[in-house]
Amino acid sequence: MSPFGGSTTEAVWERFDPRIFLRHSPSATRVQAAFRSAYGLPRVDAVTVGTDNVDHLRELIGALAYQIDDHVVREYRRLLQARRQPV
Repeated sequence: MSPFGGSTTEAVWERFDPRIFLRHSPSATRVQAAFRSAYGLPRVDAVTVGTDNVDHLRELIGALAYQIDDHVVREYRRLLQARRQPV
C-alpha cells in the first residue's frame, strides 16, 4: 500500500486530512498521519520507505509514536465494505 497514492503532491492530500485515523495526535503532520495509518489500513507489521532525505525519514520515524484510532479505522472499513454491497 502506498499511503500517498504514489505522491504527496497529489491534490487529494490538500483536501483530505489523514489525522482522522490517529488517536489524540493534533501535533502529527499529515505525512506522519498517512505513514502511521498505513500500518492499520490494512493491519501490517512493516512499511517500506524509500528516501534520501534524512529529515523526511526522521519525520516518518516520529510517526511511530502515534496510535491509530481503531474505532475510526473500523468505521472506514465498514464504509468501504458498504460501497461494495449491491444496493
